[in-house]
Amino acid sequence: MAAVNNEQAGSAGGNVLSIPAIAFVGKQNSGKTTLLVQVVAELTRRGVRVGTVKHHSHFGFDFDHEGKDSWRHAQAGSRYTVVSAPDKLGSVRLLSEELPVESIIAQMSANTSYINSSGVLASELNIILVEGYRKSSLPTIELFRAANPNDVSRELGGEGNDIVAVVTDMERIINTAEILGIACFEFNDIKKIADFVLAQLVASR
Repeated sequence: MAAVNNEQAGSAGGNVLSIPAIAFVGKQNSGKTTLLVQVVAELTRRGVRVGTVKHHSHFGFDFDHEGKDSWRHAQAGSRYTVVSAPDKLGSVRLLSEELPVESIIAQMSANTSYINSSGVLASELNIILVEGYRKSSLPTIELFRAANPNDVSRELGGEGNDIVAVVTDMERIINTAEILGIACFEFNDIKKIADFVLAQLVASR
């Protein structure tokens, strides 16, 4: 499939394009990161501009390394530090409470929207893929792995997400997906999963 064109003449926000998003959820050791990285690589190969969000369920993470200038800014008291270079822009922001993923996606949409050289509202992204965030309102691809003890008794859609597809090698989950009419993929079906994600993108327009 050719690269998705996400340019539009306008949006509800006036100067912001709403970027569609889809989540990949599963218990620890279900293979979320490995699968997501493969899908991102496949979509990128097709010319799709992909953004990602990784949910870290514990406080703190190793992002802004000790000794770097941005780390020193934060240690001095900055609550929102931006590092700018000719080819990259990064930021670290302290939060009073965890943000809902929907709010993060809205901010990513705002931060990547721009008026292009033709005067048309455009975005640097076509789609955002989210790793984690169980119980979000996002369309969700759920992962179940037979070798993962955390999935032995877990049920499809048991955590309230809007499940649109499942990736699994477990027969009982495959059977449940068939009964519910939910798309089902194997872990090595990367191209098919990418096709499905793009179909979701087109449907969201």
